[in-house]
Amino acid sequence: MKIKTSDRKGNKLKWNFAMGLLHGIFFNGGMGFSDPNTVLPAFINSLTNSKVLIGLFASTVETKGSFSRLGSVLPQLFVANKLETKIHKKPLLITAIVVRALCWGILAGLIFCFNGSQTFFLLLSSFLLLALFTFMGGVASIPFMDIWGKALPSNLRGRFFGYRQLLGGILAIGAGFVVQQILSNKEIPFPKNFSFLFFLSFIFISFSYIALGLVKEPVEEVHRRVVKFRHFLREAIATLRDDRNYQRFLLVQFLRGTGSLALPFYVIYAKDILKINLGMVGIFISAQMVGGLLSNLLWAYVSDYIGNRRVIQMSLAISFLTPVVALLINPGFSSLFILVFVLIGFFINGGRIGYTNYLLDISPSKKRPTYISLSNTFLAPTAIFPLAGGIIIQYISFATLFILTALAVFAGFFLSFKLEEPRKR
Repeated sequence: MKIKTSDRKGNKLKWNFAMGLLHGIFFNGGMGFSDPNTVLPAFINSLTNSKVLIGLFASTVETKGSFSRLGSVLPQLFVANKLETKIHKKPLLITAIVVRALCWGILAGLIFCFNGSQTFFLLLSSFLLLALFTFMGGVASIPFMDIWGKALPSNLRGRFFGYRQLLGGILAIGAGFVVQQILSNKEIPFPKNFSFLFFLSFIFISFSYIALGLVKEPVEEVHRRVVKFRHFLREAIATLRDDRNYQRFLLVQFLRGTGSLALPFYVIYAKDILKINLGMVGIFISAQMVGGLLSNLLWAYVSDYIGNRRVIQMSLAISFLTPVVALLINPGFSSLFILVFVLIGFFINGGRIGYTNYLLDISPSKKRPTYISLSNTFLAPTAIFPLAGGIIIQYISFATLFILTALAVFAGFFLSFKLEEPRKR
């Protein structure tokens, strides 16, 4: 893909595009070794049979591209308040990503040094370190989004995020095969098999953050007036009250978030109900990445040339189909469950591109941190959806969970047709 350049500004755009691309490739590839929708639930399930605990982990731990988990939403309004008067947001981003990378390295080391019988220690240390990883993700998300909102024009963001996911997905497919080989290898005992996977995540994520640290942050005009936090909250609430399209966007995002009710439990459903073996987790990761890979060129094209409103609608339709397809597969055809993870790859990547870019499209430059932090904070209740999903499975059934998920996501799909296309405003 060619980026037109005619001056120093154009050269900076090319450099930032390249560094952002490398960041996305290594980050998406690295997270393939510890995928929060497959590997992490399998790891926690190896330590405990409690679906509620699995749901609690999923409610706390950041999934790829999502900053609405409990740990990540807590700091965002405070960070936005401080950053709206800062010309340079990058120093805070650097601090946050260093801590995030270290969390995976420390977790891998702890798991390697202890055996699977020390389940309480492993559960506690995993929860604390992944919660810290997620919390610092909430800190990083505001400067991260603001920098890309400044660095890239609207009609380039779809291809930027699409190619990040496309090339990162290729790397993650390879990661899925590595996961399959390690988890199927009986010579690598539990929990050292997961320790190796988390260490690979640490290496790849560290490379991704080096690239992100090399991005040259553009300078834009900012608010010069320092606002106390209570006044900032008052102004943020006024912003939410006055922008009706933003209100509808947040509600659509919230309903889309109900997909996380079932997201960490598809692999548990396949394991408990369809009786697949643990090695299939790696195949599911690869299937999810293939789905994401195939979808990225579509999402990038639709985002840049048609609009992010349409990306949101299409990804919601696929999100609705996912639990429906899962219910239609019976144990005699368990291999078809791969299709569920292909669909997951489609709607997750579509959501990342559609919602991210739509939010950047409708956010005024000076108030971009406010719009970003409000969006993620409004979604805070969706963080408990995986926990609620675990409770539903524990005390009712998988079928009930999948049906509720499909109905809620369909409501979001219906409402999405009332969103404005910001490029026509």
